[in-house]
Amino acid sequence: MTGSLQTKNNMYYAVLNFKDGDGKRKQKWISTGLEVKNNKRKAEQILKDFISEYENKKISVINKQSFSDFMGEWLKVIKLNVKITTYNGYKLHYEKHIKPYFDKLGVAVTDLTPMQLQEYYNTKLSEGLSASSVKKHHANIHKALDYALKLNIIAYNPADRITLPKRERYKGKFYNEIQLKKLMELCEGTPIESVVFIAINYGLRRSEILGLKWSAVDFEENTIIVNHTAVANVGGVLYDDTTKTKASLRTLPLTENVKKYLLDLKAHQEDMENLMGDCYHKSEYICRYDDGREILPDYVTHKFNKILAKSDLPKIRFHDLRHSAASLLINAGFNLKEVQEWLGHSDVATTGNIYSHLQYSSKINMANRFNDMLSK
Repeated sequence: MTGSLQTKNNMYYAVLNFKDGDGKRKQKWISTGLEVKNNKRKAEQILKDFISEYENKKISVINKQSFSDFMGEWLKVIKLNVKITTYNGYKLHYEKHIKPYFDKLGVAVTDLTPMQLQEYYNTKLSEGLSASSVKKHHANIHKALDYALKLNIIAYNPADRITLPKRERYKGKFYNEIQLKKLMELCEGTPIESVVFIAINYGLRRSEILGLKWSAVDFEENTIIVNHTAVANVGGVLYDDTTKTKASLRTLPLTENVKKYLLDLKAHQEDMENLMGDCYHKSEYICRYDDGREILPDYVTHKFNKILAKSDLPKIRFHDLRHSAASLLINAGFNLKEVQEWLGHSDVATTGNIYSHLQYSSKINMANRFNDMLSK
């Protein structure tokens, strides 16, 4: 295989010369990602590396399988190696965004360039997708192309050479004590009362609350174990004995307030079972409708938003109740490490990234100490 450097739009391109299956001479243009000015030596080295990669790995430049089709095959490969919820997320991104775009583009997996990927990301941003969503698309595409690289279908991963948008840091909204009490009053008697009560008192994730079983509560030892989740999934709910991270598997103390509430709830559910008899749906989960059926994740979000829409409380997401619990703990003087363990974050850095802005009171104390020391 031979090759040469060419310039186009003030950029260096490596042009590879080869023969197709019919013996006809063809060329393959690959962007080096380098501007022409002061980059000739680097571009020449990249050209040599490309030629070496294609020759040593026996990569076929005439493989015309489309990138879209290849990624569809990759999805089938990884299906057995990831959680079903993770797979469904990958599949949704692929079918709704990636496949339609690259089907229309019609580019072969061997011809895919960094510029084409960059244009895809830019297009999705212009269509209104967030930087966070585009980064998720990129993660899927990058993994698929890494698989192609492993199979010697491509010489390099073009997803390594693009510029991703900056993800805006999300600052969670939160309620104060008065607003949380008002919220509980609004939710009293509704199907999501128990869900909101637990969210406020423990800051658990929605999946963790809906995954709580009565067997996780020890009324004698006064503990509650977070070890099971209920996640919205295509066609229903996925109940799983694994948590989001290892740190999410945790045991929390059963406060007097929560203990009383849960005992009353348990007695109410037993009364409803006796009242409804065979019509009652027996379940081991704590959060249920009066007829015993488990409450679904999507219903929690829908009902929560509906309740807030009819109130004068600021509009927040259900997940912001987790932020509210964290803000109460931090304002009560607990440090980030303690809050991390309570919330079940994988590491304290995660907690710090989300909640460090709430520690302003400690900064005031530090400033006052400095002022006292320097004023003497």
